[in-house]
Amino acid sequence: MPTGFSALQLVLTADPTLIAIVRLSLIVSLSAVLLAALIGVPFGAFLALVRFPGREAVIVVLNALMGLPPVVVGLLVYLLLSRAGPLGSGASCSHRRR
Repeated sequence: MPTGFSALQLVLTADPTLIAIVRLSLIVSLSAVLLAALIGVPFGAFLALVRFPGREAVIVVLNALMGLPPVVVGLLVYLLLSRAGPLGSGASCSHRRR
């Protein structure tokens, strides 16, 4: 990309690369929202309608989790799934180089 291009020029000229990036970002974001809604709405309805022992504790924990900034949650997920994390590919010793 030429160095003289500004972000505004890319938007105004509807740069194909920029459009592809925006489209992919929207697809990923909307997929995440749909997946979260498919899990969260039934769980929330269950929590609102059914009384069970420990219900109040579950509500307290969920409210506490909603107070976490998304960046913190993203960092925790990244650390869990990274190679060195507990769920990463480094978790099993069978494929490590010796």
